[in-house]
Amino acid sequence: MNKLIKTKVFINQVKKLLKKYVNINYDLDNFHSNFEFELFSDLWNWFKKYRIKNSSIPTWKRWWFRLIIKELDWYIIPIIIYSKTMKENVSIIEIENTFLEILKELKQWQIK
Repeated sequence: MNKLIKTKVFINQVKKLLKKYVNINYDLDNFHSNFEFELFSDLWNWFKKYRIKNSSIPTWKRWWFRLIIKELDWYIIPIIIYSKTMKENVSIIEIENTFLEILKELKQWQIK
């Protein structure tokens, strides 16, 4: 199983969503441990976008979380998570900028 790396950038996104969706941590754990997700699209062969069940709002898939990840060897790096109730979509520029922030953070981890 691939190791899920949660960076501060990603954790901050989850904390914002936690205010409205109390079960988000449970949903993320299910994504990682049971792989209860649905591949939504492959974004330019760089990133993958998944739908993750939103157990705080047990309704249609439309309201599920969207999780954009980068897979590197044995690691899964979550880049952006959002709910379609709060945001319709994210741009590739937003994804790339967030990924650059995460890379900077990971580089600092290696130095320490």
